[in-house]
Amino acid sequence: MHDQDAPPEEIAGHLLTAEPTGMPWVLSVLRAAARAARARDDPGAAVRYLRRALREPLPDGDRALVLGELGRIEAGGHPAAAVRHLTESLGLLADRSPQRWELVPVLADVLVRCRRGCQATELLDREARALARAEPSRGDLAVHLDVQRLLTDLDDRARRPHVDRSLAELEAVSPNVPVAVRGAAAVRASLALGTDDADADRVAAQARRALEGGLPQGVTVPAAELAVQALTWCDRQDEAASFIDRVAADLQEDAGPSSRILVSMSRCEFAYRSGDLPTAIDAGRDSLDLLAASRGNARVAPATAALVRALVEAAQTDEAARLLALPDCSRLEPDRQWTPLLEARARLSFARGHFDEALHDLLECGRRQIAWRRDNPAVLPWRSLAALAHLALGDHGPAQRLAQDELDRAQAFGAPRAVGISLRAAGCVARGDRGRRLLEESVDLLEQAGAPVEQARSLIELATVRHEAGHTRLARELAYRGLHLAQQCSAASLSTQALSRLRDFGARPRTRCTVGVQALTAGERRVAALAASGLTNREIAQKLFITQRTVENHLTNGFRKLGIAGRRQLPEAVQSLDARS
Repeated sequence: MHDQDAPPEEIAGHLLTAEPTGMPWVLSVLRAAARAARARDDPGAAVRYLRRALREPLPDGDRALVLGELGRIEAGGHPAAAVRHLTESLGLLADRSPQRWELVPVLADVLVRCRRGCQATELLDREARALARAEPSRGDLAVHLDVQRLLTDLDDRARRPHVDRSLAELEAVSPNVPVAVRGAAAVRASLALGTDDADADRVAAQARRALEGGLPQGVTVPAAELAVQALTWCDRQDEAASFIDRVAADLQEDAGPSSRILVSMSRCEFAYRSGDLPTAIDAGRDSLDLLAASRGNARVAPATAALVRALVEAAQTDEAARLLALPDCSRLEPDRQWTPLLEARARLSFARGHFDEALHDLLECGRRQIAWRRDNPAVLPWRSLAALAHLALGDHGPAQRLAQDELDRAQAFGAPRAVGISLRAAGCVARGDRGRRLLEESVDLLEQAGAPVEQARSLIELATVRHEAGHTRLARELAYRGLHLAQQCSAASLSTQALSRLRDFGARPRTRCTVGVQALTAGERRVAALAASGLTNREIAQKLFITQRTVENHLTNGFRKLGIAGRRQLPEAVQSLDARS
């Protein structure tokens, strides 16, 4: 078959069951077959071909190359095996081998995912120093390793105290190297979020610096993720979204998973904060699909937490509970990446009326945030939620202390969304005239921040306080405003709460609109309009930077709500939509 130029995978299929031959062409065929398998997205077959190649009597140089290729493929789904094979490969490669510097970052990453962060740090430090000594002309590669070590230390509880010193060393040695400048700025933005004098303007300035220049690749992807998160928490979501749009537009079919995960996780957070819950849920599911191929990736925790929050708001609590019960989530590792899961689980407990369980998770969430120096209401508003849990359990004193503490911290940081949420919690605890003033300020701030779901929640609470004061007509008006906002966002849980309050106020509200133009979400309206103009699903996905599956879901929901059979009827339906806008 080889002499007749048969395809490499066809030959390799027979070699899998054959004994080692020692013939030189066998190695080249198996490596070619592995490359072909990877190209068609079949890493399992690629691993089988390369493991078969290792059974051949190979010289050290060839064995090192095969081990490296095998380890890189295994890095996604089999990190422990990847550690063994990459370590053996590095042991066989010469100190100045180009392949060595390609494998070191991969090995460091899988060591972290195997919870061996200290070994990853030692590897990166050792190899960066060795590279700088052996080949000073390749100092840029050493800087990449230094930045990766810095990011690794940031997520390692034992090494985190050394981050400030490492930052200073990196900035002193490489003051003008773009990778170092951007990496250091991203880490500084992340660290500043948890300081006592944290200020949204200063944090945002560091985050912007981290995103300047070209699009992220390699080690700058996790640095960019830190910066995007910081901008988002500082209520500079438009700036963060603009950067993510650039990344999404540049994504190729063969782009690495890190960039795709960055885009999908950011899309989920942006949609959630801007009140487009269906898009947030779709983007959150996309994130978990991408992360499923990267076993041990700590980002599965914040990705799951983001999706759970959106699902709870949409009253899809059964799916939220199933996600939280998965092995990767239920163990709740002590790393900082897992802390958002506690807050998300508390939100689910709230929705189910289990206030004692919610409080337990929120207090543990706070303990971890303080220990990790991430205690900022803009990152996780655990005190506001814990205050409401105490209030539901009848503990007014602790509720008042937590709510006031959260409000003081949020106002000091200066992010409007976080301040608005803190004002609502404080208003719910205070009640009376002071509670009314706090809730009115919360409504105004959240409207300015472009946070419709949170604004709707504050409107409903303000309506309740107004009703308690005897202002029934005004209470109904406020509750109706909250209901309409919640319906526009597809926040089913909040819509149900608003309807219940309206009935308590003596109103007879109509049930939520589930058909017709008014039932469309913002995302469904955008997709329907583009589809009516003649764009294909693929073109719509590219224009809006969402997945084709999200486009299909929006169209399916839109067709049902509009009562139409398909695309041909969309132009007329969209005219009706425009007439009512």
